[in-house]
Amino acid sequence: MDYSNGAERRNIILDKLAEHGQVFVNDLAEFFDVSQETIRRDFNKLEELRYIKKVHGGAVSAQFGFELEFKERSKLAEDEKKAIAIKAARMIKPGDSLLIDFGTTTLEFARQIVSINGLTVITNSPIIANLFHENRTTNLILIGGQFGTSKMECIGSIALQSISSFYADYAVIGAGAVSPDAGIMDQDLDEAAIARQMIKQSNQTIVLADGHKLNNRATSLVAAWKEVSWLFTSDPDQKIKNLVFPKDLKVVIA
Repeated sequence: MDYSNGAERRNIILDKLAEHGQVFVNDLAEFFDVSQETIRRDFNKLEELRYIKKVHGGAVSAQFGFELEFKERSKLAEDEKKAIAIKAARMIKPGDSLLIDFGTTTLEFARQIVSINGLTVITNSPIIANLFHENRTTNLILIGGQFGTSKMECIGSIALQSISSFYADYAVIGAGAVSPDAGIMDQDLDEAAIARQMIKQSNQTIVLADGHKLNNRATSLVAAWKEVSWLFTSDPDQKIKNLVFPKDLKVVIA
């Protein structure tokens, strides 16, 4: 079927949104047999009309609110995120040091490692920091800075300067988009800057990204693949076999 008519395509997008609650750029591009940039232009138009709210890798209905609340974001692909977090947590050993940025999957990862003794955890998220308060063996460092209330994290120049004072075994990073060609990307420029600085200050980088982020792009490049050691992801649609990643990258499917 020919979906070159933009108005018709956008109506179908709204129908899918009403049915599923969220739609993804890469899935829609494949369904309509158009480029991802075409879908993003559709999203821009629908957001102008206040029908949708764009989020990492896709869009949700405007009924969620023009600023999608964190509690609602955390429910999206919830089972996949937990499975990814459990797999990634198996890498962490007592005494390890970690820089952890804030996101729904990194929060789930933090829940999985709370019981590991002797960790040094450096994070820009008060929510993640709060998880570790009952384990008195954890050396916990909360990065300050400009506080973003919609995403409950510290960002900006003060946060970046603070992160540069530390060095860790691992940077544990979420992703707005995962491009097999380019690397890890994010739509939010401030979040991308925080992730880049954490990667710079770590020995190895672990990226956590559910399968809906795969084969997608966003505004800001966080890290090229040469800077990433591990990618933990999911593959609900069995698409990852068609993607080509660098040979040195360790990809783990939850």
